[in-house]
Amino acid sequence: MRDELPFPDKVLQTLHNLCATAADLAKRGDEVARILQHDPAEIERILDDYKNRGFAESFYDNEGKKRYYLTGKGIIKVCSLFT
Repeated sequence: MRDELPFPDKVLQTLHNLCATAADLAKRGDEVARILQHDPAEIERILDDYKNRGFAESFYDNEGKKRYYLTGKGIIKVCSLFT
């Protein structure tokens, strides 16, 4: 990952790196937090903000855990981080 990215963008990039681009590939916030070595509550707040902005979607799995994945708009945003 590029160090100069703002942290919220690193969160979105991490979802992309984990191939969380569809509901069946969605990841839990704590999984992303573990990779980024960051507070899970803060990761969830960032992901919820991205959901509100249309870059991610979320749902609760059959265990009651919230999962996130990128929307098409989110994939484009991640790709634009490299240009």
